[in-house]
Amino acid sequence: TRGYSTRKIPRFAFTQRFEIVNSPELEIKHWLKLRDSLDSVSEGRVRHDKLMIPLSISSFHLNRMREGEVKTVRIFKDSRRKWWAIFTVTLVVDSINTDGKPPAILSIDLGINKAACSVLLTKKGYKQTRYWKQEDKLQRMKSLDERVFSLQREKEHLLSTDENPDRVTAQLRRMSGKRERVSKEYDRKLVKDLSDYVREMTEDYDLYVSIGKLKGIRNSARRGNYKGRRFRGMIHRWAFARIHVMLEHKFASLGFDSKKFIAVPEQWTSIMCHKCGHKGIRPKQNLFICATCGLKMNADLNGALNIGKRLIMLIPSLRDENGLGMWLTSKERAILKARRKKSSSHGKSALSHRTPALKGESVADCYDQTSLVEFARSKDPAMVNAVETPSAITLTGEGESMQRTEAGSHRRNDVPMKRGKVFDTLKDSSFSDAGDSSRKKGGTQKFLDVSSLTHK
Repeated sequence: TRGYSTRKIPRFAFTQRFEIVNSPELEIKHWLKLRDSLDSVSEGRVRHDKLMIPLSISSFHLNRMREGEVKTVRIFKDSRRKWWAIFTVTLVVDSINTDGKPPAILSIDLGINKAACSVLLTKKGYKQTRYWKQEDKLQRMKSLDERVFSLQREKEHLLSTDENPDRVTAQLRRMSGKRERVSKEYDRKLVKDLSDYVREMTEDYDLYVSIGKLKGIRNSARRGNYKGRRFRGMIHRWAFARIHVMLEHKFASLGFDSKKFIAVPEQWTSIMCHKCGHKGIRPKQNLFICATCGLKMNADLNGALNIGKRLIMLIPSLRDENGLGMWLTSKERAILKARRKKSSSHGKSALSHRTPALKGESVADCYDQTSLVEFARSKDPAMVNAVETPSAITLTGEGESMQRTEAGSHRRNDVPMKRGKVFDTLKDSSFSDAGDSSRKKGGTQKFLDVSSLTHK
């Protein structure tokens, strides 16, 4: 027979179908009045049956339900055949007022030995550097891991001797659940401490929070990467995504703007110098040294500063003269300046304003009716690209120019070029060949002038 499944059925009952009834005079004071339409719909009845389900609600959950509005309920049965009711409550919170406060960024770098490193980036420099340590978590998780390894070895021994490993398998299942519960409990404690710290910082600053996005880090901890079993286990047991989701939910409950909590890519933040932008070295796990500018500091702090700088580059209001642009290096400012100086006509064409000579022809196809020099001097970016691509024009032996429009861009180099008298004339005149990629600047323009004279 098939075993019992603990998977929850994703079916919700909304407020139109249920009601929480309080009965102080009864022994069971809280009831769930649920509309049961399973039999009434099939029988065609308009009035549905009602189910009265007793509830055992703790005082904590009662207070949370009174703080907001109950929206949905979901009922399921766990692996021990115990029934549960999950209510969804919508809370209305006031947003944090940050008008008139100076901007600042709280950068968070998640770690394993240190749970997190946070630093506050302001106009006057970085301050409030804190290391969030959970040494008791590391010791407890280490003891649980050793117990799991011992049970796994015992199970392998039982399997090799053809003995029944069910007893050890049950212990492994219990240990796995215990390890997950312990890890979640410490993560909740870290999230609560960080959220309280953020709420304290919002009293003095218009705060933004940046956290590293560790996307793809598990790919570096696979078999065959020669990092070792210990490194693989350390990375795969690291629940960084769960911390990010918990922080996002906790900040929203505090009234913190969700648009000010941003996860930025964390690639190379631990090895790049935040001061000069060059690559450094890490002789030890907690030490960073930059050979270019001579910077020596804690590696986690350097990574947190780089994470904060990447948030500055993402938000324009933070990198202007009134923001935190002083944190960016000259190279980073040049990159941003180059992005802003893109022409408004970039990628656009003015060919639609010119009427082709024949139906179905483009302006580039009917060059014999218009001066090529005019096209070459045109400021239209699409026209300049069409004229200054010499591989699209070949010379025939009869001294005529022919545009090779039937050949695809990936086959242009395979089309043979016939060289005639015009080519010999151009060669003697020291002009570049149309297919010669080593021509100097302006060579295409000279070729076009000579070609137009040949037509005459």
